[in-house]
Amino acid sequence: MEYYPRLKDLREDKDLNQEQVAKIIGTDQSYYAKYEKGIRPISFERVIKLAKFYNVSIDYIAGLTNDKRGIGYNKQQQNENITTPDNNNGQYNITQNNSGGLNNISIKNK
Repeated sequence: MEYYPRLKDLREDKDLNQEQVAKIIGTDQSYYAKYEKGIRPISFERVIKLAKFYNVSIDYIAGLTNDKRGIGYNKQQQNENITTPDNNNGQYNITQNNSGGLNNISIKNK
């Protein structure tokens, strides 16, 4: 049986008790305690609910990565370049970060 210590860590980080988390995923406290201890397997659906609730990846819960955003998250890929032409044949280059904020804007005229 797999043991997922991150379940307990995430719960404690939010200052929640087992009963509160059990209600969130639709089970009772005794079942949830067995998930934390690795005595009982946790269903994929419940792992998804926990990942959404804690705003972490399933990979993180499973202990496959230490990055809460998931395996393969590359800090170099945080920015996305968006090029938007305007009506005056100019061109706007916008760099947007993953949180939706703008890092920089440059305007180029042809």
